[in-house]
Amino acid sequence: MRFGYFFAATAIFLLPACASLKTGSQISTAGVPSAYTLHDVHTELVAREGRQVLRVELTDAEQARQLAGTGGNRPTYMLFNDVLDNGTIEVSIAAELNGKSGPDARGFAGLMFHHAESDGSYEAVYLRMTNGTLNDPVPPAPRNVRAIQYIAHPDFHFPVSRERFPGKYENAAPVKTGTSHRLRLDIDGSRLSAFVDGQLVLSLDDLKFANRNGGFGLWIGDGTRAYFSDLKVIRR
Repeated sequence: MRFGYFFAATAIFLLPACASLKTGSQISTAGVPSAYTLHDVHTELVAREGRQVLRVELTDAEQARQLAGTGGNRPTYMLFNDVLDNGTIEVSIAAELNGKSGPDARGFAGLMFHHAESDGSYEAVYLRMTNGTLNDPVPPAPRNVRAIQYIAHPDFHFPVSRERFPGKYENAAPVKTGTSHRLRLDIDGSRLSAFVDGQLVLSLDDLKFANRNGGFGLWIGDGTRAYFSDLKVIRR
């Protein structure tokens, strides 16, 4: 295996708050990817709990589309200028509601991978922080077993998988709103194992874009303010 990239509190980011599909560069003492693309999100390096982290939210224009009901399951992410087929991606994530969405916001944040430039398709695993079992009180059923979710854009988002294969592509997870959790994805051909703070919470053997050498990045959803740090990528 070969070590990929990581960013930590010691890394120096040049990440301006950009509009949709802007590109930029990063400078880091740790050798992070040299470029990125923002797709309907904006980013800022901020201090949180005594360290520097990357804050990510939807752009105002994208949030307005979501509120108007025209956003649907649109792609909203920070895509690094690099590719991965099989290996491990992990990152620390804290997410909270930002008060800009409707009642269905859940603090959506995670990782996307296997992105194809040709058609914009990708896979992702994300957390719904308000559905986590560490919240007090624990959310009611069935939300309590819907805290982690796998999707494949554009045709396999949660409404489709929940209707056709209830419970297969989502599960409970020990997460909590506003608290940092370590999300790790092990990708091996058609198989994916997702861990939260070292605990296996979702396992699949039918990735939709298995073995694709595609882009990867940070993913967020409607009404969410997410904080990312300590990204690590290991290739097989």
